Amino acid sequence: MKKTLKTLMLIAIIAMGINLTEIKAETMGEITIPETTVQEATTIPETTTPQEATTIPETTMPQETTVIPETTVPQETTTIPETTAKPEETTTVQPTTKPDVDTTGKNVKKGGYVKKNVSAYNLKLEKVTEVEKGVRYYVYKECNNGYSLIKVGNQELLVETKYITYKCNAKKIVNTSDKKYSYSDMKVDLKKLEKAYGSILKVDIAGKSLDKRNLYYVTLGNAKAKKTVYVETSVHAREYMNTKFMMKVIEDYCRGYDTKKYKGKKYSTIFNNVKLVIMPMVNPDGVTISQYGPKKIRNAKLRENLYKIAGGVDFKIWKANARGIDINRNYAEGFDRGGAKTPGHKQYAGKTPISEPETKAQVSVVEKVKPDVVICYHQAGEVMYHLNHTKLSNMLYSMTHYTHIISGQTHYGTFSDYLDARNILNCTLETGLTPAPVKNSMYKKIYKTNKDVLVAVAKMYL
Repeated sequence: MKKTLKTLMLIAIIAMGINLTEIKAETMGEITIPETTVQEATTIPETTTPQEATTIPETTMPQETTVIPETTVPQETTTIPETTAKPEETTTVQPTTKPDVDTTGKNVKKGGYVKKNVSAYNLKLEKVTEVEKGVRYYVYKECNNGYSLIKVGNQELLVETKYITYKCNAKKIVNTSDKKYSYSDMKVDLKKLEKAYGSILKVDIAGKSLDKRNLYYVTLGNAKAKKTVYVETSVHAREYMNTKFMMKVIEDYCRGYDTKKYKGKKYSTIFNNVKLVIMPMVNPDGVTISQYGPKKIRNAKLRENLYKIAGGVDFKIWKANARGIDINRNYAEGFDRGGAKTPGHKQYAGKTPISEPETKAQVSVVEKVKPDVVICYHQAGEVMYHLNHTKLSNMLYSMTHYTHIISGQTHYGTFSDYLDARNILNCTLETGLTPAPVKNSMYKKIYKTNKDVLVAVAKMYL
């Protein structure tokens, strides 16, 4: 046993001696390492080895936590702002901004057209858009630099003066040879007219009919003019020729706005001071029924009901709207006096005043524009209804030679009764010879007789 213990002790002593020599060797080696690794620490973040030699557990953690923030985070936060170029961009853009061109020149202040589709530029001569041939633009002036300043939408843009013409080159739009000038025809033409003459013509919608057709009204001239002439046509379904005639008149006034005169006054002078507000088809459902029958009414309930209430009447002579209510009997003044007692093709006032969308639309437009005078176009008989003899009725007689009929004080729920009750001067003109619908061969006479009526009425209020 003693020998065995001695042997084990000797082995242990020898082993301890080996470990001590290894530790000395390591410490000696690490004492020399700082001389080589300290220099690396200036460039590489991992520089914690010199102090690890004394106590490995105590020196590694502190050195790692102190070295990382000192070498990485501060440098990243300080270098990012130094490399941003935003301040330089803001200083370099401003010097390159183009100045506006000189727009001095001769004032024009009237409508003009371009001879072909050409580019339009802003005041720095940068292209903005293209202007179209056949569209009226308001020309402010012809500049000395070879450009003209025009209004395009809400912008003032420049177009080369050589491309400007003051003669209307818009295509003619309204087809007067169309025997059945329908709601669809009118809708398409209104869109085309507004595109061509948008600087003097605005199309709005006052509501929708029972069969969801738009109830359009048009403002022709200066929308801010203090005086207003309001005009209605096709209140009664079978009188749709008046819509065709009125749409042609609208186009004529637009085409001649800058060049034509009426009794020495330019159209532009008249309509810049007295605007026209026109509802060219008050009863589009009724017009559709008169032209095509109930088959063109899209709502099934309305369509089925029309066959029930017609009572065998030919739909060509239909006057009412899509549920058999006469729009010109649906006003409160004299409501339900006389006329039919049930829905049908004419003269039924309805259950309550101003119950129909068409009636409501007219009232809303009148209340909005507050007209000085109203012209109502109906058919037929070449007669003229008015409350009293006035300067207006006398002038209209001199132009049309339609027979005077004094309407009297008794009200029947008509639009004229509504106007009379509000002291709004009005006159109803019945175009063409009976019966209605008027024969298409009468169109030329109707147009020739009435084409100047509205410009003449507007001129009265200058």
